[in-house]
Amino acid sequence: MSTQVRWGILGYARIARLSAIPAILRAGNAELSAIASRDAAKLAECATQFPLARLHMTYDALLADPDVDAIYVPLPNSQHRDWTIAALEAGKHVLCEKPIALTARQARDMGAAAKHADRLLMEAFMYRYTDRIRQVRTVLASGELGVIRHVNASFRFFLDRENTIKEQAGLGGGALYDVGCYPINLLGLITEKLPVRCQAYAEMKGGVDVNLSALLQYGDGMIANLHCGFNAHPFMHAEVIGTQGRLEIRDTFTDAAGELYVYTTTGTRSIAVAESDRYGAEFRDFSAAILEGRTPLLTLEESIRNMEVLDMIRESLP
Repeated sequence: MSTQVRWGILGYARIARLSAIPAILRAGNAELSAIASRDAAKLAECATQFPLARLHMTYDALLADPDVDAIYVPLPNSQHRDWTIAALEAGKHVLCEKPIALTARQARDMGAAAKHADRLLMEAFMYRYTDRIRQVRTVLASGELGVIRHVNASFRFFLDRENTIKEQAGLGGGALYDVGCYPINLLGLITEKLPVRCQAYAEMKGGVDVNLSALLQYGDGMIANLHCGFNAHPFMHAEVIGTQGRLEIRDTFTDAAGELYVYTTTGTRSIAVAESDRYGAEFRDFSAAILEGRTPLLTLEESIRNMEVLDMIRESLP
């Protein structure tokens, strides 16, 4: 059995160049096999930066490459469904950037294609591979917070680059798709269920949401509120409040070292968080799942549920 998964990169996007490809190179059980780009200038850069990778001028050529086992999809959100399904039908495993699709229906289509092709498909929520989230899971599992009654979660940054796909409605832009999907995924990790009602409000610019807040209520009465945006000062924070305590999660979705804080009636304690390699761990786990024939860390059921909540939020906007 091979000990290396041969990766192809479907589009030389910024996140592929800066995060995914370096992660593949240090994963240990993965190798960079090929890169596809429709941009000749980008391919020239690839040839210089990654001389051992084969270069393809079309996406179809990459999918037809027999020396590629798995495809990483960093394309605009609007293209995730079609190219992921095409890759699966070509016999490739797929790691697709978040959000996995634009709607839950699209995500279900992708899941069905993965099942039919007998290939793995995972949404690339790299933050799930950090020591911070491991420690969060430990606190939640301990029960020391009591019954969870409220969750606050925010992910906001200031977008200082012009003409990005984040601002283009036709490509699936907007803050909810770009960063709001993270707090929603965290809510899914905590609750493991769907809300029963939702109300959201957004500030729109050029057809996309640049500032959005949503209030969600669950069947047991628990309430969660989330905020996302890219038109104001950065803020990344979450808190989980139960009947017996409160968990504060600073820098929620990063892999930086830091601390969690637990507040209970007996006092306050901090939990050290180690620096992590979230992208490296993500590619290492997904590659291992391919090699071992197992399910990776993040399941398709979670990703579909995430999209169902995104659907609810979009549909509730005035």
